[in-house]
Amino acid sequence: MDIGVIPNATILVQLAIFVIFLLIINNIYVRPYTDVIESRDNLIKRNLAQAEELRKQATQYLNEAKLILEEAKKEADSIIEKARKEAEEEARKLIEGVEKLAEQEVKEATEEIRKSLAEEKKKLEKAVKELALEIVKKILREAA
Repeated sequence: MDIGVIPNATILVQLAIFVIFLLIINNIYVRPYTDVIESRDNLIKRNLAQAEELRKQATQYLNEAKLILEEAKKEADSIIEKARKEAEEEARKLIEGVEKLAEQEVKEATEEIRKSLAEEKKKLEKAVKELALEIVKKILREAA
């Protein structure tokens, strides 16, 4: 039982038509589809590369911002410390001034009290002398 396939011209024509059909399908459907896929792949690769570059830039900007914030914080701390020291110095000067003024007032008051005491002492001595003289006069009058 031999089927005996003998190639004839119809098989060659069918083969040629099939090859032409494959070429047409390839040119009409497959090649544009692959071109679109390749262009999308290229676009995605470019976008990924651009996104990576932007991410690197963002990281760099973030690091720069952190450094700037740290410097600003240090500067603010130094300004606050300087202001605190200036305030302490001002308070110290003010306290010294008030202490000197109080000390001066105490000295003046002490001096005034001493003067008043000296005056009162002189008045008292004078009054004692007058009283002593009167007592002596009375004793002399009574004795005479």
